Amino acid sequence: MLKKMVFALLLFGTMAFLNPLEILRDSIDVLNEMMKSPDVDAFAYLLKNAKGIAIFPSVYKVGLVFGVEYGEGFLLRRDEKTGEWFGPLFLKLAGGSWGYQAGIKSTSLLLVVMNEKGIESFMKDNFTLGGDVSVSAGPLGRDISANVDYKLKASIYSYSLSKGFFLGLSLEGAYISIDEKNNFSYYRVPLTAEEILTTRIEKKPELRKLIQLLEKLMRSL
Repeated sequence: MLKKMVFALLLFGTMAFLNPLEILRDSIDVLNEMMKSPDVDAFAYLLKNAKGIAIFPSVYKVGLVFGVEYGEGFLLRRDEKTGEWFGPLFLKLAGGSWGYQAGIKSTSLLLVVMNEKGIESFMKDNFTLGGDVSVSAGPLGRDISANVDYKLKASIYSYSLSKGFFLGLSLEGAYISIDEKNNFSYYRVPLTAEEILTTRIEKKPELRKLIQLLEKLMRSL
């Protein structure tokens, strides 16, 4: 068991931990890649009706029987009345699993937050996907609005993008916590999660570009 844990830790030691601007730039690349997917319509429909979105441009999973996953990302909250975006609130994701598994892989993760309960969960210092708040794999395909109201099914819908392949993904049991270090690095003053998600703050170029892509996705339907 000790050798397995050491193996996982050594693999994590090879990963590059990103600063806030690098996370935003990588997320722009993720959105650009996602827009090319034939299954993006369902995601765009949910986004158009969402309260916010969390993006983790690289979630690493490593393991040898015991698996560990880790990623850094952020949350943006959208004001339903004005359409204005607030944030980013920088976050960390971590989880573990048992079973036959070996190696290392990286995927991009997007979490579409459909209601206020979901947004409030991200304001906590630590919460569990599927435990504290409901999470489901996001639907794929076209015309989902014709027969199903997804807003009433789950607080959060998850999507994974790996090598251009867009998938619905379930993340039951993963933990999300606030990344105090990256938040301070980005804003240069100590702010609470609520302040970040409710205060108008001048948007940096990377964030403006990312929001433009989100708005473009929402207009694509």
